[in-house]
Amino acid sequence: MNTILQVCAFGAPNPGNFIASLLSLQAKMEKHGYKTVYAFPEKAREKEWCQLIAENNRVYFLPEAKARILPKTYQIFKQIYKENQIKIIHSHFELYDIPATVMAPKSAKIFWHLHDALEENYRKGTRSRKFLTKIQYGFFGKKAVLLSVSKAHAHFAETLGFPKNQIYYLPNGINTDRIIHIDQKNRTSDFLMFGWDVQRKGVDLAIEAMHYLKTDQIRIVVVGESECKRYLEDNAVPGIAYQEPVADVNELYSKAKAFLHISRAEGLSYALLEAIYAGLPVICSDIPENQFARKFRGIYFVKNEDPIGIAHTIDDVNSQKLYSKENADYNRSLIEKQYSLNAWGTNLLKFYLDC
Repeated sequence: MNTILQVCAFGAPNPGNFIASLLSLQAKMEKHGYKTVYAFPEKAREKEWCQLIAENNRVYFLPEAKARILPKTYQIFKQIYKENQIKIIHSHFELYDIPATVMAPKSAKIFWHLHDALEENYRKGTRSRKFLTKIQYGFFGKKAVLLSVSKAHAHFAETLGFPKNQIYYLPNGINTDRIIHIDQKNRTSDFLMFGWDVQRKGVDLAIEAMHYLKTDQIRIVVVGESECKRYLEDNAVPGIAYQEPVADVNELYSKAKAFLHISRAEGLSYALLEAIYAGLPVICSDIPENQFARKFRGIYFVKNEDPIGIAHTIDDVNSQKLYSKENADYNRSLIEKQYSLNAWGTNLLKFYLDC
């Protein structure tokens, strides 16, 4: 039976929209006569979502440290290709792009899926990492089709040498079934933001913005993990509260007055789409990766890395009754058409069949 291999450098505690996307796609591929085989990092083995996938699918596990150059990585891919009739290879999150491609059968279609902030990662990388990235995109990339969640990152991949005619834009899709819409009457006055990566998500900018607010009645709730918690403890200011992650994200969206999305770099943010779908107004940095959100209503753009501008916009949003059922319905309809799992899977299927 024809088989698609989903290679995923993903081992998060919760499955989120990414795993939901893959499972939705798997169902579509089955209708076209394809079964799905998965490969994840070894750390995913004990995750509940991975164990559920393994109940009905063949799953392989890959090393993570030095995976691009480790012989074991290449041996496992050789095993995968020997044991399965792989016709389509889809590699997510960069780490396994090279070994998946080097060991691939000649007849297989190869797709690299660029989810992350490629330019920022490259800029912050060591000299050896930059060299490897150039080799990855400028040499090995010639055998693949690049699917990017961001037009900005797609362009940067081109500057690294990836063939322009093999690059396509494919925005993310979210699982709209899991997001509950709750109107503004039931929300608190807190501003919600996610701070998994303190620097990238702009947690420091939120802290600085607190000094410029016109009122001391505003609270920003920052959801994060250990790095974020330590940073907030070391840089404590009144009005900033730390929040542990929760299993049901609706607990967070349902209480917030607005979503603070002031990141310095993104792929295409699942959280941004979810917050819009939930009916939240959004204060959003004007980085290239967020420009797609201009088509939605109730989005308040601020200049990147401008804490004074962020503070002024928080004050403005806080002083208004912003909820509009008409705007919320418009946004949800647009997301269903362009950014739902069904839309994502349908668009991806065209690439599989046409490229």
